[in-house]
Formats: sequence, C-alpha cells, structure tokens
Amino acid sequence: MKLKFLRNSCVAALFAASAMAIAGPVILGGDDLTDHGFRSAGVNQEGWLYIEKAVSNVLSGTTRAGTITTDIVALGSAANPTFNSGDAGGAIGSAANVLGKTVTFFDSASAIDNFFSDLLNGLINPRMIWLAGTGAFNDLDSFEGARLTANAAAINSFVSSGGGLMAHGSGSVAYGWLSALLPSINEVSGCNSNGATLTAAGQAAFPGLSNNDVNANAGPCHSNFTGDFGGLQTLAFDGDQRSYIIGGGASTIIQCGKPGQPPCPPNDVPEPGSLPLLVVAGLAAAFARRLRNQSRRTKER
Repeated sequence: MKLKFLRNSCVAALFAASAMAIAGPVILGGDDLTDHGFRSAGVNQEGWLYIEKAVSNVLSGTTRAGTITTDIVALGSAANPTFNSGDAGGAIGSAANVLGKTVTFFDSASAIDNFFSDLLNGLINPRMIWLAGTGAFNDLDSFEGARLTANAAAINSFVSSGGGLMAHGSGSVAYGWLSALLPSINEVSGCNSNGATLTAAGQAAFPGLSNNDVNANAGPCHSNFTGDFGGLQTLAFDGDQRSYIIGGGASTIIQCGKPGQPPCPPNDVPEPGSLPLLVVAGLAAAFARRLRNQSRRTKER
C-alpha cells in the first residue's frame, strides 16, 4: 500500500514538474539598433537583423498561460507599415513581418497605461513585450518612459509569469523602470561596439545570435550596465569588456535575493531545457532508493 502511494506521489510530482511554468526570456541592450538597420528586398539588415533574431529567440522561450491574443506588444512606437529605416516602429514591425508574427502597438503615455490595465484584467495576453528605446524616430518619449517606470512591477510580473521582454535605449526614459526594480543597477553612458562579443550565457540564451549581430556590423551602442544585476546576466560585452546587453534565456527572473523575492540563481544554472530532465532524474532516483529500502526492511522481518 505504501509503495503504491509512493509511486502515485512520484508520478504526480513528475506531471507537476513538467507542467510548471517558468519565467520568460529577457534581453536588454544599451543600443539604438532600431535606428541602425533597414529592410532590403524583404530581408532585415544590420541592427534590424539583430532585433529579428532576438525576437525569434524570445518568443520561442515564452510560457504565458491562457489564450494568446498577439505575439508582440510594442510600447512607445506606432506602426510603420512601410518599414522606413531609422524608425523604431518599422524595426519591430519588419522583424515581426519576416517571422510571421503579430504585433500590437501602444504609442503614447495613456496608451501604455491602458495596455497594463488590459493586461491586468486579461483583455490582452501577448507572448512578449518590446520596448522601443531611444535614439531613433518613433520611439519612447519622456512621458512614455515615466509610465513604464510607474508600471515597473507589472513588467516584472509579466516576465515572472512566462512572458518575454526586449528593450533598447539609454537613460532614464529607456531604463527608469529597470532602476525601479533593481535600485543597485546602473545604466551609464559609454559603449564601444567595435569588438563586441557574446558571452557564454548570451550564446546559450540566444543561440540564433552571433558576434556580428551585436558588434559594429550591426551598429553602435551607447551605454552599459554596472552594479547589481539581480537575476540578470551579461549577454554581451562591448569592445572594452563592459556589459552592454544583459538578460537571460527562459526562466530568467529580474528581481531576486531580497525579502519577498525568489533566490538569485547560482552562476552555474543548468540550461532551461535540461531542468525537467534533472527533476525527473532526481525523483526517479529518490523513488528507486525508497523501493530498495522498503524491500530491505521487508526481508529483515
């Protein structure tokens, strides 16, 4: 009877582990590659190619529950159906078009507030949020940046629930929301895209990217991140070994280690795809040990 209960408990735990949602992927850059790219004969080039590849990776790692109403929500840009170069809305629109994904735009401070209200009330459910950043045409203004900061907790909750996040830009307009979540992080001016390289974490989290997608071949960068990154990692160093792209693949958390927050992951976190296998292996080993111990006790009687 005990063995049957143990077996059933183990099976239930396995199903629970396989069904458990994980947080989404995050990629935050001190760049304005929205401004340094273009579309030629239906193909994204330079900075826009980086956006396309990154968006593809982010979408593949999302686990949002419920009915998805749109693949991407773009905050701080209006749609640009002609995909004009130097236009942030054109950049994400072209990336989505090539990938065959849907994108819904929220342009203006009030529109951004409306989005977060609809998200909370279940009226919209995207796979990922894309923040337009600064440095291009049709991107974030100071009023929109302030509304992102006011909704920083909602951005964090969205990622924690399995949604993906991608952002660009420099300064408080682009990253005031990140400072609100991680007061010890610093987003500072200064970046050199010549010789920029992906880290091992960047290659693992975003296998579709190469160094040419993040270095001077894609365009310039303008700021870097220092201080306490919370649950985020350095994904790419600039040519002077400064962290200019941070984030992580599926299961990335932003806030961690403080009261009421999940613990920060160790430096040697297994790849997200291997986690269910590790859970299964651990449960199976524990089940086998219990069986052996139960059999040994029965013989001793």
